[in-house]
Amino acid sequence: MKRGRRKLRWLRDPLGLFLLIGAGVFVLHGLARDDETRVITVTAAQVERFAALWRTQTGRAPSDAEMRALIDDHVREEILVREARRLRLDEGDVIVRRRLAQKLSLLSDDVSHLAAPDEAALTAYFENNRQRYATPAVITFSHIYFSPDRREDAAADATRALARLAPDAWRTTGDPFMLGRTYAYANPLRVQKDFGADFAAAVMAMPADGTWRGPVESGYGVHLVRVDAHARAQGADYASVASRVAADFDEERRQEAARAYFENLKASYTVVLP
Repeated sequence: MKRGRRKLRWLRDPLGLFLLIGAGVFVLHGLARDDETRVITVTAAQVERFAALWRTQTGRAPSDAEMRALIDDHVREEILVREARRLRLDEGDVIVRRRLAQKLSLLSDDVSHLAAPDEAALTAYFENNRQRYATPAVITFSHIYFSPDRREDAAADATRALARLAPDAWRTTGDPFMLGRTYAYANPLRVQKDFGADFAAAVMAMPADGTWRGPVESGYGVHLVRVDAHARAQGADYASVASRVAADFDEERRQEAARAYFENLKASYTVVLP
């Protein structure tokens, strides 16, 4: 009897009654919200989008059975996504985080659609970046390699080989080389990457007369070199690269717009570092 009176006294307490009502409202709200999340509405716009994607992929409209299968697939995916979120499977997932960041970046690209540039802006951009559109120099050469790991004096052996080198014997002279003996239409950056800056400078300075010269040192050892062809760098005129200029100009503006968009977002956040 006393226990029942205590319960009634607790209910007559305004604070206790307020807490009880609040808990009830919270439970009802949760139930209603749960009911809402379990309603899947497929709109006419979504159905049309499914059909349009099907037509793009197959070249024809989907049949009734195929349309029902497309809707069933969408419903299945929606149910699985909602349940995954309910279980918080998306939290702490690196792949999900990166995908969300990527989608927002793509969205910012769509939002930052910029007006088409006029001819004056494009020509000015071309003049400021003229070197980008120039045709680079290229060189065709062959070489004979002398390995310092196989020989006591690779440079001396190369000098002796040069003095008695027969026109058709160069392929069998010297030591094996992993990158090949002939380079056709190679630009200086590739030669420098494969052999080193000093070797590239020496070879680019040789006349293209088919004469064997050397020894020339590289990062691998010693070489005899024969240059067969040179093509000097050539500048481009705007008309011949106008489409590339327009594409590069647009891409640069998009990147700048994306950077500005991110910096604007970043300004609304506080970053706390350890």
